[in-house]
Amino acid sequence: MLLRDPKLSAIEGLVHGFTDRDGGVSVGRYATLNMASKWGDDLEAVAENRRRVAAAAGYDPSALRTARQVHGVDVVHVDALEPDTTADALWCRREDGVVVGVLTADCVPVLLADRGGRVAAAIHSGWRGTAADIVGQTVAALRRAGVEARELVASIGPCIELDAFEVGPEVAAAFDPAFVREQDPRPHVDLVAAVRHQLLAAGLDADAIGRVGGCTHAQPDRFFSFRRDGAGIGQMLALVGFGAE
Repeated sequence: MLLRDPKLSAIEGLVHGFTDRDGGVSVGRYATLNMASKWGDDLEAVAENRRRVAAAAGYDPSALRTARQVHGVDVVHVDALEPDTTADALWCRREDGVVVGVLTADCVPVLLADRGGRVAAAIHSGWRGTAADIVGQTVAALRRAGVEARELVASIGPCIELDAFEVGPEVAAAFDPAFVREQDPRPHVDLVAAVRHQLLAAGLDADAIGRVGGCTHAQPDRFFSFRRDGAGIGQMLALVGFGAE
């Protein structure tokens, strides 16, 4: 149900995790732990799934904050959230008493928190967001909040990996060649390596960057994957914050 990173688990008072697709009540293409209503799942099933995850993680379900994701680069503090807010990265302070989350089904989820447990952020980094360095922009937002990059701990969650992420030449051209594997018939992009590089470039220590989970595309029994199954499927939730019960 909930995958945790030991690096983030060591931060006192922080709740976090990456969901998989097990342990929920949704059925069919949403089975079983769908965390989003975007593709038409029963709303009561989604609500129950969210309650179960909140109980497993240790926060009140009402503490969860999300935004409408648009594959952009906006980084928003929870104080600025409105019902129609669009953002692909959310952050909070401990005193906000909330948990921020992003939904994924192949895109790269990244969780950030400082070792002192003062701030936390959840990032949805699809290929567009990765090419535009939304990770670096989120670290910059936390630095403006008074937290140095060397104080941050990061975890990269389940996402589509290099072997499965075949792209067109226009997508490959958006990335440094170091993250592109040229092959026939089309190139592949290593989003995990690109995100890790961006975290390092933003100032995080190498030993402060963790990885949880595996390739969403390659493990249908474990993860949802838009690339594998198309629309009308479930999504996973990556969450982090301070909304303890």
